[in-house]
Amino acid sequence: MANVKFHFAQPKERSVKSRQGAKEYGVTGEQIAARYLEDQGYVILDRNYRRGHKEVDIIALDHGEIAVVEVKTRMSEEYLTAEQAVDHQKRQNIIRVADNYVRANRRTEPVRFDIIAIVGSGTNVEIRHTKNAFNVMSF
Repeated sequence: MANVKFHFAQPKERSVKSRQGAKEYGVTGEQIAARYLEDQGYVILDRNYRRGHKEVDIIALDHGEIAVVEVKTRMSEEYLTAEQAVDHQKRQNIIRVADNYVRANRRTEPVRFDIIAIVGSGTNVEIRHTKNAFNVMSF
């Protein structure tokens, strides 16, 4: 049997400064999304609602329906769209946290799961709002 060695490139470590910049960029995207929703007539019920280490970005009321909104902010979508970044595991986490919110706050309205994609930077930003992006029944 031949002895084979594999050499894996080490992933680049992101500097503390670049991680902070990415975090700030994400926070800015969430602010843009919240403002967008309010302009559309939504009432923001909660932001950055946490259950343990998991979080939902925005929980809002839209004409008698609770919209649980995941915000994805990207400079570009060269490799992956913002919507594609909300994978199966992320969706499961959002559903669990939303269930906790509804129970803890004794909400009785129907719940839907939306994704808002914020793509670009500065004055050149695209906002895409996908209502009912996924649902509990798909799991």
